[in-house]
Amino acid sequence: MSSEPFRPRLHFSPATGWLNDPNGLIFVDGVWHVFYQHHPHSTLWGPMHWGHASSRDLVNWTHLPIALKPDTLGTCFSGSAVATPEGEIKLFYTAHQTALDGSDFQVQCLVHADHELTSFAGDERNPVVDNPGLSAFRDPKVFWHEPTRRWIMVVTHGQSIGIRSSSDLVNWALESEFGDRDGRHGNGPWECPDLFPLQAADGTTHWILLVGIGSDSYGGGSGTQYFIGDFDGHRFANGNSSDTVLWADYGRDYYAAQSFHGAPRPTTMAWASNWQYARETPTRSFRGVLSLPRELGIADTPSGMRLVQGVPPHLASTFDTLPPAGVPKTGTYHFRLEISEEPQVAVCLFGEAEPQFTLHRVVTGWHLRTVRRDKSRIGASFAHDYVLGISGSITHIDFYVDNGLVELRSSDGLVWLTSLYFPEDVAGAVRVEPTRTTIVNAQPRSGSSQVRMLQN
Repeated sequence: MSSEPFRPRLHFSPATGWLNDPNGLIFVDGVWHVFYQHHPHSTLWGPMHWGHASSRDLVNWTHLPIALKPDTLGTCFSGSAVATPEGEIKLFYTAHQTALDGSDFQVQCLVHADHELTSFAGDERNPVVDNPGLSAFRDPKVFWHEPTRRWIMVVTHGQSIGIRSSSDLVNWALESEFGDRDGRHGNGPWECPDLFPLQAADGTTHWILLVGIGSDSYGGGSGTQYFIGDFDGHRFANGNSSDTVLWADYGRDYYAAQSFHGAPRPTTMAWASNWQYARETPTRSFRGVLSLPRELGIADTPSGMRLVQGVPPHLASTFDTLPPAGVPKTGTYHFRLEISEEPQVAVCLFGEAEPQFTLHRVVTGWHLRTVRRDKSRIGASFAHDYVLGISGSITHIDFYVDNGLVELRSSDGLVWLTSLYFPEDVAGAVRVEPTRTTIVNAQPRSGSSQVRMLQN
């Protein structure tokens, strides 16, 4: 697999075939399990299965047999996994069928798994949630709500999120809906919701609602927004004004983020691609990768409580060190750009004459210039320039680069950007071009190699 130039080393990818949304993320007995939307017979989107892989460290993954396959109820769209107090593992997914007129019909189904997640059997009562008359009714995320002693399901209701409750994981009652007038709305439905609590430094609890939108995200195309507020077991109350839009990632390639059930620390993964061009990316035996896992927290900022994200330290330490000369030994490396005097500075990756990635300081913020089309003639939407939502004084930016996939972290985890590239040289030189002389610290892990920026 490593002979494929665009297969990442530290981002999860399928052995073969197509991958999109992460599904059923769960941590059981010291093992991280990732299920994912998968077409095993093609590198194009097709009849959806649930692929399956596991890891003890989020670095080394074991590919496992396909968990869910299409049946008489339909193909297997996105969903979630939970462990009951009795130690039973339950999976929820959307069974999807396409009618003769091309319309979609979707219902929610329950699957019983053994504790080792090696066998899976659909409940004989499926579907456990019938379609209430919606064309987009999918992506159930289930969790236990201790204060009300009930299971909660959040699920796509077109351009809003439905909230249901159950005492037995089979019989579900609608509690409320959220979002038809909140946040960002594109042309398609809201997708892949997730709802979970985070504790602030002062001990207060705040609830995060993640929502994917298929179009009109910050970077264009699909993206992941979030809301922060309160949840009482019945309704989610947005803690910000309805027109406030918050992004889990400002890049073009971070979608359908989901949290791990049962994880020792709140941890998410997402699909690192975009529906505008996901079917056209120039890989060979596989297509689609997941983002790095991110550990979550919240911070009290001048604008209010906001989500903060970071790479697990043990995972960050597996990236290669960037040498002082700025020429990576491999295509998988991390460095920290330390900005001593907030200069106008440009960071260039993947190419000497015309870098495919250029991040530079402008008056309004940090501007990302991308040149992402290559000989495969990926559509024009794949190349996109925009200004990042980074405000205030920036002292450092972390770059996680993995064979063309770039994840940036700044503002102590308040701002992330995930961007996918297919450069001619995944290990091309890292170049820094300031408008005046200053010093940049390249710090993969705990190193302290100095990179001197040249006078323009």
